[in-house]
Amino acid sequence: MHQSHCFRTLTQQENGYIGYCEGCQTYNLAFNNILLIFNAEDFQYFLEMLQERCNMSYFSTSHGKEIIMRSPVLNLNILLAESELEELINMMQEVNLIVEAHKILYTSSLN
Repeated sequence: MHQSHCFRTLTQQENGYIGYCEGCQTYNLAFNNILLIFNAEDFQYFLEMLQERCNMSYFSTSHGKEIIMRSPVLNLNILLAESELEELINMMQEVNLIVEAHKILYTSSLN
C-alpha cells in the first residue's frame, strides 16, 4: 500500500513550525523539542486551551520557564516561558488565518 504525503509548512518561527500533511490530513506542530500532531478539530481545541490557559499553572523554575501545562498523559507536562506561549499562540492563529483565506479563495474560484 502506498501512502501519499504532501507536507506544506504553513508558518515558521524561531522556536518551531506548523505544517499540514494533505495525505494524513493532520497538522504537525513542532515547537522546541515537542512534536504534536492534530486533526483540524483537535488543532482548534488545543489553540483554545492555550488562549484560555486551561490546565496551566505557574511553576517557578531557575531557567525562566514559568508556565506548566498538564497533559492527559500521566507524567507528561509542557513547560513554557510566557514569551514561548505567546509565540505558540501567534503561530497557531496565523495558521488559522491562512486556512480561512485558502477556504475563501478555493470557494470563490469554484463560483
